[in-house]
Amino acid sequence: MNYTFKKRFDSMTLGAIIGLIAPMISLFGFYLVKYSHLTFSKFFNDILLGYGILLPVISLCVITNLLVFFIFIWTNRNHSARGVLLATFVYGGYMMYQKYMR
Repeated sequence: MNYTFKKRFDSMTLGAIIGLIAPMISLFGFYLVKYSHLTFSKFFNDILLGYGILLPVISLCVITNLLVFFIFIWTNRNHSARGVLLATFVYGGYMMYQKYMR
C-alpha cells in the first residue's frame, strides 16, 4: 500500500507541473506581501514591466523550485525531481530567450 501511494506521486509530469506552478505561487506571494494595495494587473504592468524587472523577479521566484526539488529528492521521488529540473530549464530557456534573443 505504501509503495503504491509513493509511486503514484512519483512521475515526471507531476514534477514538471509543480515546477512550473511553484514560481508563479511565489510571485503571487510576493505581490500579496509587498503590493497588495494594487491590483495584480496594475502590479504586473506598472511595477514589473514598467521598471523592467520582470526577468530578475522571475529568476528569484524560480529559486522556490530548489525547495520543491529537494523535497522530492529527500522523499525518494526521483522522477518528480527530474520534472522539477525540467521545468527549471524551461524557465531558464525563457529567460535566456528574453534577455539575449529578443
